[in-house]
Amino acid sequence: MLDVLGLTGADYEQRATEMLPLLRRHAPDSETNRSVDPSVIAAMKQAGFFRILQPKRLGGAELPMRDMHRVVRTLATGSSAASWVLMVTLAHTWMLGMFPEQAQDEIAADDPDTLVSGSLAVTGRAVRAEGGWRISGKWPFASGCDHARWNMMGVKVAGEDPSLPPAIHVLAPVSDYAINDNWFTMGLKGTGSKQLVVEDLFVPDHRTMPTPVLYGSLSPWGQRHPTWLHAMPVRGGLAYHVSACVLGLAEQFLADFVETTRVREDKYTGSRKADSPGLQFRVAESELEVRSARLLLDQVGDAFDRLDAERRIASEAEMIDMRYTISFAVKQCRTAVERLFAAAGANAAYETSPLQLFFRDLTVAVHHGTLDYDVNAEQFGRIRLGLPATRPIM
Repeated sequence: MLDVLGLTGADYEQRATEMLPLLRRHAPDSETNRSVDPSVIAAMKQAGFFRILQPKRLGGAELPMRDMHRVVRTLATGSSAASWVLMVTLAHTWMLGMFPEQAQDEIAADDPDTLVSGSLAVTGRAVRAEGGWRISGKWPFASGCDHARWNMMGVKVAGEDPSLPPAIHVLAPVSDYAINDNWFTMGLKGTGSKQLVVEDLFVPDHRTMPTPVLYGSLSPWGQRHPTWLHAMPVRGGLAYHVSACVLGLAEQFLADFVETTRVREDKYTGSRKADSPGLQFRVAESELEVRSARLLLDQVGDAFDRLDAERRIASEAEMIDMRYTISFAVKQCRTAVERLFAAAGANAAYETSPLQLFFRDLTVAVHHGTLDYDVNAEQFGRIRLGLPATRPIM
């Protein structure tokens, strides 16, 4: 078994940087095939990337959230698809540490480096059965499901029995679900985020978690690990995961735009585009927006570190602050990229243009449900004004 226990965040970040040429070489194949190239998945396994947030008891590194963020952000500069799939599967491996230990051991025994794909949005239908649940439904956006051996799903609980939770999250092996290839999109094509289909599947209790317990950082198994990583707030943690990919895409778009614009000529006047005051202002504003996004996301990393050091559950106010800070930082990245793409010229319309690829992928990435700016801003404003939150945030 791959030994990652001695690896630090800096070690992982160096490995991510060294892997960028491989990712860039295979990025077109992933885009064309609408799935991350298998050789890239194999390389990321060999580098131990899928172990970054895995519990130590399963042979994982169990590193802080910010180490995950830096690796995903770095890989996004080489391949948005590879970065996104790593980000999503890391999120599920992180959440696996909150499930009963029997489920953790079952998945690790299957393959210590297994990818856990899935769709966490609560949909489908769960009916209580002896020793477990029977579930049915369809779950979209299962990024990386082509490479996964397990899947995590959010399911609505049928009926009005007050003794049952409103929803549960379940784990199922690849043999228990079908994949519907409906992933035809404008961006993040290479992530293979297809639909999962389940029909009347029995899931034993040890592979399930009540959603309020899971999302409320209340899992007794999550609090047994040597670090507080698996007792971190789930919704804020998921948003932080996604922001890593978005920030990396924005940083690379900015770098590519600047490099291209330095040598671009105006086809009608022959003058340099870089001499245009309008373009200079666009670059200046976008540069600072991306920088500020990075600083804000570093502050969120600090917040996770504090929770870990103090081994405590985040308060409602902390959770709301965290999610709004993340969504605001992502909005800064989106605004910066949109401003520059508007001035990228007609050549950026070609599919071979890296600017077009990063623009499309970022545009799709920022639509992730955890980053809903209006919802997160509303809740933040209410709390700051002394009003109660109106939406569940745990």
